Parts: sequence; structure tokens; C-alpha cells
Amino acid sequence: MSTKEGAALSELEVLVELQELDTRLSQLSHRYTTLPEKQQIAELQNEDRQLGDQLATIRGELEVLEQSQADREREVQDLEDKIAKSTSALYGGEMTSPKEATALQSEIDSISRRQAVLEDQIIELMEQIEPFAAEETRIATQRNTGEAALQKLEENLAATQAEIEDERRAVSEERAQLEERAGTDLVGLYNQNRTRMGDHTAVGRLVGTSCGACFLGISAVEIDRIRRLPNNEPSECPECGALLVR
Repeated sequence: MSTKEGAALSELEVLVELQELDTRLSQLSHRYTTLPEKQQIAELQNEDRQLGDQLATIRGELEVLEQSQADREREVQDLEDKIAKSTSALYGGEMTSPKEATALQSEIDSISRRQAVLEDQIIELMEQIEPFAAEETRIATQRNTGEAALQKLEENLAATQAEIEDERRAVSEERAQLEERAGTDLVGLYNQNRTRMGDHTAVGRLVGTSCGACFLGISAVEIDRIRRLPNNEPSECPECGALLVR
């Protein structure tokens, strides 16, 4: 091989290096946008929203029940105060008339019955509150666990994204240096073919009788034609259209 041919081959080799770097950049971008932590974070956030809604509903029910219990407990306290006052009056020597004493005792008995009813209601309310309170605790605990897992995932995601960004910057810097080495003409040819190829690989090596871009075999006639071309003349894969570097 002449010195001129060796130089041409080296120039075309730059196209493969550019393609490899661009492929790496595409892979990094794809990885960045499809990190599994993102989906896991979204799922945890959705689960937390659902748990939050459930918790709000349960706490609403609890608030009603606990308010009802508190109202009855206050009423029981008021009745106890009335019973104590009436009992004091009944047995404190203030009653001079048997009729008044009988009426006061009847009132005490009535208040005591009302107190017993209220105390039964308080017990029923406490029994109703118990499962709601247990569910409130369960959901709150589950949310705390989820928040800890979410924080860990977000930390892992941030660390991985930082690593990808660092690698992406390094590859981009390497690519910029390679473009300078390649020169305007080759970079222009490469960019033109990338535009033409769209999402497909724009450059590949000729490996034996196969295209390194699409990995399809090339006919013997085409292989012979491609190999007869000057080393500094770009050729295209007849199957996918990618530039072939020989």
C-alpha cells in the first residue's frame, strides 16, 4: 500500500470513530431517559398519592367518630356533676320535704340512666374507632416506608444521572477533538450521510463480506466493485446505504 493510500484509509477510519462516538452518545441519552429508577419513582409517587387519599378518608371518618365520643364524654361529665350536686343536696340535710326528696331522687335516677346510655354509646364509638385508628397507623407506616424508599431511589437516580452526564461530556469532548482531526470535508460527508440515514447507522466497516452497519451480507459482485474503488473514495452499502470503510 502506498503512503497516499495509507493516509486515505486513515482519514476514512475517522468516520467510523465518529459513528462509534455518536452511537455511544445515543446509547447514553437512551439510558438517561429510560433509567429504571424513573419508573420506580413514578410508581411509588402514585402509590403514595393513593395512600394519601385513603388516609384523608379514614381521618375524616375518625374525626367524626372522635368528635362524637368527645361530645358524649363532656355530656357524661356534666351529668356526673349534676348527680354529685343533687346527691349532696339530697343527703346534706337541705331537704325538708319528703316530696322534694323523692323528686330529687327521681331526677338522680333519670340522670344516671342517661349517663349509662351515654357510656354505652362511648364504648360503641371506641369500638368503631379502633379499626379506623389501626388502619390509619398501617397506612401512615406504609407511607413512611415508601417515602424512605423514594428518597433512596431519588438519590440513586441523581447519582446515576450524574455519572451519565460526566460520560456524555467526556464523549462529546472526544468527538469535538475528532472532528477537528477529521477536517471539514469528511465531517460534512459524515453529517450529510447521517441526515440521509435518519435513525440508522450512517457508517460501518466492511467486515469480510458483511456491512458493519446493517450486518447484512453483500453480494460477491458488489464486494468486488467496492474493493476496486480507491481507498480515499467512500463507498456505500448496497443493502442499507451506510458509508463503508474498507
